Amino acid sequence: MIIEIIISEFDFWIKENIRIQRIKAKIDQVELAQKLGVSEGYIGNIENIKNKSKANTRMLSRIALALDLDSYNKLFPKQVLKNDLVRIKLDLFNINTRKQVMDDKGGVPKRLKIVSVKPLTQDEISRWKKVKSPYVLNTKVIKNIFG
Repeated sequence: MIIEIIISEFDFWIKENIRIQRIKAKIDQVELAQKLGVSEGYIGNIENIKNKSKANTRMLSRIALALDLDSYNKLFPKQVLKNDLVRIKLDLFNINTRKQVMDDKGGVPKRLKIVSVKPLTQDEISRWKKVKSPYVLNTKVIKNIFG
């Protein structure tokens, strides 16, 4: 399924990396939630790229400890990102992300393919804020923002 979202590029990569590191730690969302003392729904929301929820710095620290990471860098993008808000077109694969496990080769199965990434202009950011758009864009919202 192809979707478009507007999201902070940094937030996008943190959401993806939390999921990847959780799967590498061989725990599901319920187990991570229990370790953190939060709801399963909260973990699902911060891993869900279609949801605006995100982990604050304190929660990122707690997640790193719960996943027994040796560096916070495993939660962050590999390099400094050049863009703030971006319009990302994604091809989402039909997989269960809650209880996902590593594949036969020890890798984390991909849940999406990035089709395109376009930085938003200041004008587009202003229009996006005015329509109070959610992350996931429908045809009407795309027309309101991008003409």
